[in-house]
Amino acid sequence: MTLSATTLWLILAALLGIIELIATTFYLLVLAAAALVAAGAAWFGMELEWQISLFAVIAIVGSVWVRRIRSIPTKSDAQAEALQNLDQGQIVYVNAWDEAGCATVQYRGADWQARALDGEPLTQGAYVIVRVEGSILYLKKSS
Repeated sequence: MTLSATTLWLILAALLGIIELIATTFYLLVLAAAALVAAGAAWFGMELEWQISLFAVIAIVGSVWVRRIRSIPTKSDAQAEALQNLDQGQIVYVNAWDEAGCATVQYRGADWQARALDGEPLTQGAYVIVRVEGSILYLKKSS
């Protein structure tokens, strides 16, 4: 039993579609759509070179389009970033700094190591958390 080019393209499109359901990248969906267009070209009797060319052009254009769409920042990206960094902007009180520019501060009911950003004065008082790396808080002087 020999399969026609149309059938082979449809099988490829179905396989790519199934894998896309697992991977959820949208790139495989573009390839599946390109395979469907190639299957249509085969069904209309176009030569194999044209089928492959159509597949390649649609795959390239579609991949560029997906890449462009996925690179657009969305509001949900900003919300996710904010949820990951709930500590940023919180205020802690430093009682004393050691010679290395480190301090131990009370934050969220526990002792945390804190470091001042470069150029910040090492005085006691209120500081704002700029970033968190592991269990170390990086601080700047509160205004």
